[in-house]
Amino acid sequence: MRVEDHSLLDPEIQESPFAYYHALHEQAPVYFMPDLEAYLVTRYRDVQTVLRHPEIWSNDLLGKAGYSMFQHPEAQQVLERGGWPRDTKLQTDPPEHRMYRDLVMPAFTAGRVRGLETYIRQTTRALLDEMARTSACEFLGTFAAWLPIRVITRLLGLPAEDAPRIKHWSDAWVEPLSGAITKEREIEVAHLGVELQQYLAGWMKRKQEAPPEDVLGELSVATFPDGSPLPMAEKMGIAEHLIVGGHETATSALASGLMLLIEYPKVQAELRRDPSLVGHFVEETLRLESPSQGFFRYALTDGEVAGVRIPQGSMVQVRFAAANRDPEVFPDPDRLDLHRSNAGAHMAFSQGEHHCVGAPLARLELRVAFEELLDRFEGLAFEPDTTLRHLPGLALRTLEALPIRYVERPSADRKAVKTEDSP
Repeated sequence: MRVEDHSLLDPEIQESPFAYYHALHEQAPVYFMPDLEAYLVTRYRDVQTVLRHPEIWSNDLLGKAGYSMFQHPEAQQVLERGGWPRDTKLQTDPPEHRMYRDLVMPAFTAGRVRGLETYIRQTTRALLDEMARTSACEFLGTFAAWLPIRVITRLLGLPAEDAPRIKHWSDAWVEPLSGAITKEREIEVAHLGVELQQYLAGWMKRKQEAPPEDVLGELSVATFPDGSPLPMAEKMGIAEHLIVGGHETATSALASGLMLLIEYPKVQAELRRDPSLVGHFVEETLRLESPSQGFFRYALTDGEVAGVRIPQGSMVQVRFAAANRDPEVFPDPDRLDLHRSNAGAHMAFSQGEHHCVGAPLARLELRVAFEELLDRFEGLAFEPDTTLRHLPGLALRTLEALPIRYVERPSADRKAVKTEDSP
């Protein structure tokens, strides 16, 4: 495979990019891709170089690169007239970024995340109860899409019954990231964005009138270090970021993990023999099937990566998923290895200043989900004649659907993992 004969925008590459990642590693680890009009960085150490130098390669695409999530001004105008322009300060560069990151960090402290485990396990079991009503289901629509959205709804302090609406808005929010959205749909997405913003604004107003007891309540009364209130546009950007970041990627990882369990029956058998390895399986899932394949940076000055000069004003795509299969860091990188000593060093959550604040919560959701699923069902298999496909897109990797079959294990054979509320 020759690097110049393909592109990340090719549908067949988006469906299965891994051979192309290896070709990039070998032939052009820093490659200017004409279709993207961007430099593609794929080796682990080179991605680290970019992430460690935000003074050269900026993450603030809105403020410093003039980038808009919407391609069409009509969509942007819908949001500006009815809501607030999309602007999450969590995407800014240091030192500004640190101030906004500090506002959300309390939501993801170790204690607060641990405190959600009982709810996550109970919610997981309730969803598995629904699966157990039949011997087959479409896993994304039955389970994977619902556990993360219910958890983030709980974390924010929003009504559980609103989870379907929040999921609908969140799914629309990420559509422009695909790079393959029509003008008409982009305008529809902007209207849905206004609905989400007005919904959140209403709840923040209500929560301002009572002592904050949840993340949205804390955000509603958030202030800068000097005591001045955080503007509503910035509160909104952070709230939207938490909803989408707390839902979309975890959904993708749950589906990818189950796909891998079915594809690797020996791994599944080993996890059943030793459930303590589920955490290792989660890390390998995130490494092999990174939900966030890569994101852009903007060159504030002339720079150089691996001997390649990158001019000021250039766009740079840091390809986390390619770095996660770099053989210099992960020997035999395409193999799922439950005993890989450095699996947790993957870049599925990025690294450095912009390492995902919700990573501990995502890991907990995934671990609990697979512990419970393996305990509840056996005979996991794809439905006959299933051809798995992924949604088209440059940034995210998500299965379109995952139709599966399974057999419920006898209750006497289950391990019944205890929760904090268990006797």
